[in-house]
Amino acid sequence: MARTPNPYPLLDDAQYDAVVNGRYVKSTFSSANGGCLSFTVVDGLIGFQDDKLPSSERKARTLIFNQHEMAAFIAGAKNGDFDHLLG
Repeated sequence: MARTPNPYPLLDDAQYDAVVNGRYVKSTFSSANGGCLSFTVVDGLIGFQDDKLPSSERKARTLIFNQHEMAAFIAGAKNGDFDHLLG
């Protein structure tokens, strides 16, 4: 299997590969047909993948955040900062 190129200059290839190929789980609020984001945590890095995409494309489009970035996002979501995205 071809390796997905690492687009994150602050992560070494081993860290990137570990997150991309991590054990992903999805929200209990996701739809039964897979239309949701899945996430993993590997060594303090949080990866997100889109379940609607085929495996190779999902891995190539993995988004990776550190715990501080994720904490800021969650705090903003709890504060309603992104409610406008839901209409």
